[in-house]
Amino acid sequence: MLDWSLFPLFFAAGLALALSPGPDMAFTLATAAARGPKAGLGAVGGIITGGLIWTLAAAAGLAALVATSDHALTVIRYAGGAYLIWLAIRTLRALDAPLKAEAARDAWQGFRQGLMTNLLNPKIGLFFLALLPQFTNPEIGPVWLQMLTLGFIFFMMGTVILTIVALAAGAARDRLVRSAASRRALNGLAATAFGGLGLRLLFSGNTA
Repeated sequence: MLDWSLFPLFFAAGLALALSPGPDMAFTLATAAARGPKAGLGAVGGIITGGLIWTLAAAAGLAALVATSDHALTVIRYAGGAYLIWLAIRTLRALDAPLKAEAARDAWQGFRQGLMTNLLNPKIGLFFLALLPQFTNPEIGPVWLQMLTLGFIFFMMGTVILTIVALAAGAARDRLVRSAASRRALNGLAATAFGGLGLRLLFSGNTA
């Protein structure tokens, strides 16, 4: 139950965002490089689990808002557009930010730390509340259900990318730590995705 005309844009945006060297990737790299692939995969499991819980919360919250107001989805989309543009500006201002994260000791600590770091960060829920509704279409079914489906797909993409990162941690970490050009390229890709999606929300006039 998805609007397949919007799916290619969602997939491209999701891929760009999953590739950006943010805190989750930094934590996975640090843990896998310091403690091995098994610990890195534990970190991936915790990160993805925390993100999925926030996706469930965002979808449930959106469903409750839409049930109380016919204009809630429109308000959320405009607010989400502004938030994504702010993220784009912040990312552009830190294109060459150093990759810093403290490694977990083992797979279980990696899972716990990845999970709790995500669960205790409400910005993650806010991000998905801004991102996912713009790829939904109320005419084809419940928006919250479409958000859950899109969130699941997004995290499957993220799982694949972070798993590759965990398995190739040594080379990947050296590349991102030592190469400012690589960090700029990936952060620039993420900033472009944030800004483009935010502008689409604010100016496309698309209420689907």
